Amino acid sequence: MRQNPELRVVNLNDNTFTRRGALAMAHVINFGDCLVRSEGAVALAAVLREGLPALREVNLSFGEITEAAALAVAQAVADKPSMEKVDLNGNCLGEDGCEALRDLMENADKGDLLASLSDDEGEPDEEEDEDSENEDDDCCEESEEDGDIVKENGMTGGDSPSKSQSQAEVTTFLRCPSVEKLRELRAALQEQVEASELHQAAEVLLKIGSLYSEEPETKSLVLQTFGEVLKKLLSGSVLQSFCFLSALLVMMGLLKGEGKVRKACVVPGHLLCLEHAVQQDFFSQPHASLLFCFTSRSRETLASGSGASEKLNAALEKKCKR
Repeated sequence: MRQNPELRVVNLNDNTFTRRGALAMAHVINFGDCLVRSEGAVALAAVLREGLPALREVNLSFGEITEAAALAVAQAVADKPSMEKVDLNGNCLGEDGCEALRDLMENADKGDLLASLSDDEGEPDEEEDEDSENEDDDCCEESEEDGDIVKENGMTGGDSPSKSQSQAEVTTFLRCPSVEKLRELRAALQEQVEASELHQAAEVLLKIGSLYSEEPETKSLVLQTFGEVLKKLLSGSVLQSFCFLSALLVMMGLLKGEGKVRKACVVPGHLLCLEHAVQQDFFSQPHASLLFCFTSRSRETLASGSGASEKLNAALEKKCKR
């Protein structure tokens, strides 16, 4: 593409993409029938938010994209001044999802740009999703797309002894998290966690959140550490931060991922830590919009009886309106 500066249209119809393959730089993006899927749609939404001001058309039809991911794409293209057409037909939105997508585009005064949704496949079969998740319960593998493969001790080749020791400490915390270890390893966790290691970073964050309690000292420690780690993970590019949030959503069971990832048991502490983080300055409106697309449509998954889900969604909605 660098050798073709006048390139205006890329048509890669009828392929299989996913997150890594769902990125392009052109006036027309045609990924119809390419199995972009929800993770790929989230990654593409990040690219659309970050640039491509002259984009005219987006075709993500028949890509097995679910409602929340489709809404993330729609939000990302809503402010493109040259946009002429958005095609999300043939995906897995369901009747309510199609209506939500139409409403979003209408509210952005772009309703006439949305292609027909007459061939929507309906919401994904919950039984199929559960069977797929059960197959993955006993294994948790890093996707090769995410970079270096982490060895059994949590380290990659070429690590210095001091870095290896810190990584070993992080691995120990992941295996058996406790408030005492969190207090001891707080600095090491913040230093070692990298957004490029998506699933490990998401796992570290969720392990920290699982230690939440109302005991004042513990609550303060957990909220501060959770916030420090999340701030680092969201400090990179829009694409990098969206990919991390995508991995977090997969681990929380709110987004179907591509690789084999063990789902976390979501507890109120996770949601309350996120609620606190959302209210901080480092948590941007685009990040809040992405999370809200998923959490507001996954009330059953996040049901805890503690009101934590409602508090998180209220905080996200407030940040989205700023």
